[in-house]
Amino acid sequence: MKKSLKKILFTVLTVFAVFFVVACGNKEDTKINKEEVLQKSAEAYKNIKSADMLINLKMEPKKSGQPMELAMDVSITLEPIAMKMSMDIKDQNVKLNSFIKDDIMYIQNPIDNSWIKQALPEDVSNQFKNMVNSEDETYEVLKNNLDKVNIKEEGGNYIISVTKDTDFLKEAIKKQNSKVNMAGQNLDLNVDNVTLEYVVDKETYDTKSSVVAFDTNIQGQDVRMTVDSAFSNVNNIKEITVPEEALNATATPAN
Repeated sequence: MKKSLKKILFTVLTVFAVFFVVACGNKEDTKINKEEVLQKSAEAYKNIKSADMLINLKMEPKKSGQPMELAMDVSITLEPIAMKMSMDIKDQNVKLNSFIKDDIMYIQNPIDNSWIKQALPEDVSNQFKNMVNSEDETYEVLKNNLDKVNIKEEGGNYIISVTKDTDFLKEAIKKQNSKVNMAGQNLDLNVDNVTLEYVVDKETYDTKSSVVAFDTNIQGQDVRMTVDSAFSNVNNIKEITVPEEALNATATPAN
């Protein structure tokens, strides 16, 4: 179960490594310069220092098996890197709270609500940094495939979608995943049939929400994974505060 959850979480990181700048597509309307929209979205991404995220991740087996759904409420700052996350495993009555701050991870036991803490592994810290520094590369991927990205204007937003000929996204996710991999563990994510839809503010070019879906294989089972995300409170989080009981927890050696 721990390995499965790790893979799910790092799948989310992989999706966001591509997502943050994928939200810069083209537009069917010839009045709007496709490359300009891409560039301005990439610039908006570079200015993101903090945000709140509501993430719903759903895994539906292609054949037999029960679907699995996770709901995550995340607050994150990038300078310095800190994160607060509450994760609900639906239909299992399991809620997991965790923090990352000052290179320390804090995790609350969902059974007795006690806390453990351990030093943040260097590879995990590097994964966050790789996500933050991926914008130029992803910008190039999209700029080189403008004919495959569609955008329409609606209610003061750009609705950006990629639903056909998405092999270029498959390769982009695969490449980003290699950067977000945990050291010493095989968490390579092979994806197919990728579809994307993003809502981007027309004035600020900030991403407001997204839906990313793809086929993949987890522990030998073919599944359709959908990640539905909403962003808010961009650049308004001053500090992530760790509860006193977590700060006072007994340190546990990292595995």
